[in-house]
Amino acid sequence: MPRRSDSRSRMIHAAARLFRDRGYYATAFSDVIQASGAPRGSTYFHFPGGKQELAREAIALAGDEIEQMVAAAAVGCEGPGSLVRALGDMVADRLEGSGYRSGCAIATMVLELAPQSEDLSSEFEKVFARWRHALARQFETWRITPGRATDLADLVMSVFEGALIVSRAARDIDPFRRAIEGLADLVEHEPRLLAGSSQAAPFGGAGCHQGTG
Repeated sequence: MPRRSDSRSRMIHAAARLFRDRGYYATAFSDVIQASGAPRGSTYFHFPGGKQELAREAIALAGDEIEQMVAAAAVGCEGPGSLVRALGDMVADRLEGSGYRSGCAIATMVLELAPQSEDLSSEFEKVFARWRHALARQFETWRITPGRATDLADLVMSVFEGALIVSRAARDIDPFRRAIEGLADLVEHEPRLLAGSSQAAPFGGAGCHQGTG
């Protein structure tokens, strides 16, 4: 049986999943209690600020997950195109595995809450900033200039978000995969991505090679 001492963490993880799949307004504290197995009555003990405090914690957790996903996708990659494909494979697997309920970790909440909550909007922006930074930092390891790396990170984020919405609406992974392949091909054959040379050769199309250790 889970220990009472980890009930707060379990509630945050459960809330993050439920908010991603159902949305903020369709998720009650009772749903979080049931999904997490946390003791009844622990809700306001752990989250005296109520549901909004729980949402802030779930949003921060989403930022952690996105950074971890980028790091995992980058293992063994030889260029930005292979990173885009590896990250796309991870997201596609999660989307299909969830029955088209789980796309971006925060997109459902952003659409619900960003227009109404200034406080939570700033939390969403922190997550996108963390995602942008994780991508740009990785792109810079392939000699992409910092400014260009940030631009590329914004492009990747925007394509992923838009393609996820289209695939969720269609309940079909093909639109997402086509968009990601097009993006990967673009960044592989865009000479301006390379620092200091407008005539540089494009990145190779090799995939990521997972380490054995």
